[in-house]
Amino acid sequence: MGAYGLVRINMELFIGAALFFLAGTGYDRLRLLYLEQMGGMAIPMPKIFTVFSILSMASLALPGMSGFVAELMIFFGILTSQKYLLMTKILIIFLNTIGIILTPIYSLSMLRQMFYGYKLFNTPNSYCSNDSIFLSL
Repeated sequence: MGAYGLVRINMELFIGAALFFLAGTGYDRLRLLYLEQMGGMAIPMPKIFTVFSILSMASLALPGMSGFVAELMIFFGILTSQKYLLMTKILIIFLNTIGIILTPIYSLSMLRQMFYGYKLFNTPNSYCSNDSIFLSL
């Protein structure tokens, strides 16, 4: 599995880095941090919307995407491993399954709110400034 595993890890790293880049690009254009204030970004930024949607679907571990095979390999690796006890295997698979279920819920609701949601006008920017973040440390 050596080289194949490295390719899968690199694909996950690429997807994560690209999503962070697109989130930064969206912030740079809109200067908004909260999803409640964003909305309707699909019309003014169609290219960012397309790439963001494709990368979000790739990170969901849907069949046919790179994350699906990686999740399948994790499940089979844990099931066939002799290192763990049966209860430990069940607990790990249960927690992983919860993550697999919650990830699409969050990701798809984020896409819906950000790109198709209603844009709120005249809302105050109540996010933290650099000074308040520094003081909270």
